[in-house]
Amino acid sequence: MKKCYLIILSLIISICCVAKISFAATAGNPLDLDVPQKSAVLRQEIVEETMDEYEQAVKVKASFDAEFVFNKDLHVTDELKSAELKGQWYMGKLGVTIFNKIEPYIKIGTSSLETRWKHGDQEIKVDAKDGFAWGVGIKAKIWDFEDLGLRLTGDAQYRITEPDTNKITVNSSSVKDAGKFRVDEWQAGLFLSKKFEIPLKFQSIYIVPYTGIVYSDSNVDVSFKDPNAPGADYSLFDANNKKLYGYVLGFDIVPSLKSAFIYSMELRLVDEIALSLGGTMKF
Repeated sequence: MKKCYLIILSLIISICCVAKISFAATAGNPLDLDVPQKSAVLRQEIVEETMDEYEQAVKVKASFDAEFVFNKDLHVTDELKSAELKGQWYMGKLGVTIFNKIEPYIKIGTSSLETRWKHGDQEIKVDAKDGFAWGVGIKAKIWDFEDLGLRLTGDAQYRITEPDTNKITVNSSSVKDAGKFRVDEWQAGLFLSKKFEIPLKFQSIYIVPYTGIVYSDSNVDVSFKDPNAPGADYSLFDANNKKLYGYVLGFDIVPSLKSAFIYSMELRLVDEIALSLGGTMKF
């Protein structure tokens, strides 16, 4: 009952956070490769007593994160200005942690994005339909600073989506064209974290705050034609990130030391303004 109470309480806290703030590629939630320690499928005693060395070293984790990008400024040609990308990504992740040192993973989900830019006195907006998105990445423990209790972790990933266009407007006038909408993103980051054990009335929990810097870029290929102006060329001309470096703040919460679940929150600044909420279960 105590375990159920803590899990329910953690879910309520997560839901409350979602209600207060709307939701960047994330750092591959959760950051710390050591947590959770317990499996949702196998009893901890059986894991410790009967599994061989290989099975103990390989752990499978499944995650889901909802990511809202409030604003990402794009670098475009001199003819264009005020270009930006915003929207949401909903991604499921499956990763394999090996020896608590390295974790390759894949992501599959959907995107719901829009772009805006100005071309002369024309204000252009292109909304995309919900589209299929996928990505791959790898996360690795680089170094443990044992005297300080700090850990340095690296993460590199790539993702892509190519949805159909939903609505195109030029100066608020609708344009009927299928258009093209494709976004490729990639990033590499270094993150410094520290794991804290917090004693509570019933039992302890883990909190893992982390911070870091990321180098990221994207290729936003959006274009369309206006039947009423056949000579006009409406395109972002493969826009990329206006700022290539970003700053990340986040934390992971394990609701009990025996829990197989992790809840994560991550804020991303500078290169974009975005927030991600996620949950992870270890099998």
